Amino acid sequence: MGNLSAHFDKSEFICKCGCKQGNPSSLLISRLEKLYKLMDAKAIVINSGYRCYKHDKAVGGSGYGAHTKNIAADIVVKKQDGTLYPAEDIAEAAERIGFGGIGMMNNACHVDTRDSEKYDNNHWFGDERDGRNYIKTFQRGTVFDGEKTPAPQGEHSKDELLAELKALYEKYS
Repeated sequence: MGNLSAHFDKSEFICKCGCKQGNPSSLLISRLEKLYKLMDAKAIVINSGYRCYKHDKAVGGSGYGAHTKNIAADIVVKKQDGTLYPAEDIAEAAERIGFGGIGMMNNACHVDTRDSEKYDNNHWFGDERDGRNYIKTFQRGTVFDGEKTPAPQGEHSKDELLAELKALYEKYS
């Protein structure tokens, strides 16, 4: 349990340079919580949250990017079995949640709320692995674990019903 929300703590978003700055926007936290639920995550790990100007420049940024505005995070998402979701799945789910900035990395994604908070532009879907910056959509039709409805208690699953129908068919044919 975190001090920002059910799954996130402010310490996860502090600049990695040691300057101790960083206070993620409430919208960023809200959308990360929605992502957590949609993907039925075991955990969302924040690889990078806030970055001060100096640290952003040190890691190849402009010094003025979304991380410097407290509206971005680079994340990995762990499945319930502990394995990592691929970047493509994270990006697809993040787009459904409404993140305006999404960039795929190796088994990780940059997500930000530029669409709803003060920023230079309100949309960016890209792939940082190959430099593509104008991806129209990440949607592929994936059904995430958080979208799956469990079979009601006392009722049969589709497979069980099909097996019963098959048995009845064989019995009376």
